[in-house]
Amino acid sequence: MIRLLFEFSGRTYHATPWGHHVNEGLVEWPPSPWRIIRALLATGYTKLGWQQVPEEMRRLVEALAACEPTYHLPPATTGHTRHYMPVKGWKNGLQKTSMVIDAFVRPSGPLVVDWPVELDAAQRNLLEDLLTRLGYLGRAESRIRARLAVDSDSSPEVVVSTQRRQPDDEPVRLLAPISVQSYDAWRQSSPQAPKDLLAALHLDTKTLQKEKWSAPPGTRELMYWRPAEALAHAFTLGRVDSAGTDLNDTALFALSTDSKRDVLPLMERALPTMALFRRALLSRIGDEQQLGACPELTGKDRDGQPLRCEHRHAHFIPLSFDHHDPKRIDHVLVFAPMGFGPSADRALRRLRRTWAKGMSDIAVTLIGVGKLREFRSVGRDPVPELGTSRVWASRTPFIPPRFLKARGNNSMEGQVRAELRSRALPDIVAPPVVAIPSEQSPWGKQALWFRRFSRTRQGTGSTPPAGVFHLILTFDRPVEGPVCFGWASHFGLGLFVPTDTMRTGELNRY
Repeated sequence: MIRLLFEFSGRTYHATPWGHHVNEGLVEWPPSPWRIIRALLATGYTKLGWQQVPEEMRRLVEALAACEPTYHLPPATTGHTRHYMPVKGWKNGLQKTSMVIDAFVRPSGPLVVDWPVELDAAQRNLLEDLLTRLGYLGRAESRIRARLAVDSDSSPEVVVSTQRRQPDDEPVRLLAPISVQSYDAWRQSSPQAPKDLLAALHLDTKTLQKEKWSAPPGTRELMYWRPAEALAHAFTLGRVDSAGTDLNDTALFALSTDSKRDVLPLMERALPTMALFRRALLSRIGDEQQLGACPELTGKDRDGQPLRCEHRHAHFIPLSFDHHDPKRIDHVLVFAPMGFGPSADRALRRLRRTWAKGMSDIAVTLIGVGKLREFRSVGRDPVPELGTSRVWASRTPFIPPRFLKARGNNSMEGQVRAELRSRALPDIVAPPVVAIPSEQSPWGKQALWFRRFSRTRQGTGSTPPAGVFHLILTFDRPVEGPVCFGWASHFGLGLFVPTDTMRTGELNRY
């Protein structure tokens, strides 16, 4: 057996899995056998000056392709950056851009790969020579130092192999070359394929697309099982102790699409979009029995009855971090004051895509899981919905939970005060100010925009009370966000922001 050791000198590893778009925010971790073997071949051409592949390399490739490696992963976190690449055309005096997500893994130690093969001296020397000259693995940002491991090198404890060890292990599909014998047998039915396995490993993406290969010829997809704890996230801070305290209560997701127009859901469709996001998240939990053990996401107990706990289950909050187009939902904050249990935590980490009406799948990238206080700013930018203020204004329409009356408990003031009490929020010092829809003021313009918001979601026959309202609330003391209440407030409606974050110039866009 040989043992390969990869140290990430650049501290990050960037590689998109086969069959996925870069904007899905996925990272091929661990690197596939197909990727490693191709990297070795490329190094021979660029660093050793090959004009053709030597015989020792051919025999080395055949030996590596004949078996399945086992990986030992270091502790690692995930993250991503967003780049707005200029494209042809202009809009409102600004050059058009297309968003690209650069997802990465940040390992805290070396990656070890065990390959169960026996090599002769010539093959071993060649492999060692190639490894020492290998400059990167994956994309060019993934700078590495590689070598054959020695006996004194320790291996990380997280093992990834084709054998499932724990019930919560995550399936990871990795591309690997088939054996030489299998390739020769397969090529008899596919005469248009490259003449041998080595030639197939030389094909680039342009050739694959031109010849309309759905997958690189001569490859197979191996199902590896990665332990759930193999990847943490940059903001994963809290941990669950035996008493069930100190639970994480917040998760932040980024949304993206691979369409040419880079279309994301409109804020006006916050309700159905957040309902579909919740449905996608619940699908990552499992059957009905497992759903019963996840009240923080379902909002129901084991008997299927609604929780009665001051709305402490999950709120799905639509966010827009794009100041140029605040009417598109590009992030989702999931906030559950009661905290995320193990089932919810696994589901949050496993969510990869969601849906919205009239568009293809939306890729979901988990930015982090942690405590609410850690998300009040992302990078250098504060999140307005999580600000602190005495005066708050509607970001999305407020819909009273009951039909309005002129006075009493069912008046606007009576229902707002009751909603605040049910969420343990401070009282307001004056009746809520209701903006009159008009073109004469920023608040009135936003009230007009609120009329375009969807008030139904798929799969429910409930009809909301009539009317959508823009409110301004003044509390008796500063309040920390999120502030959301009213009908469908767990799905993006009834959301407020501090008034000083709602700039007049921004409101004029609505």
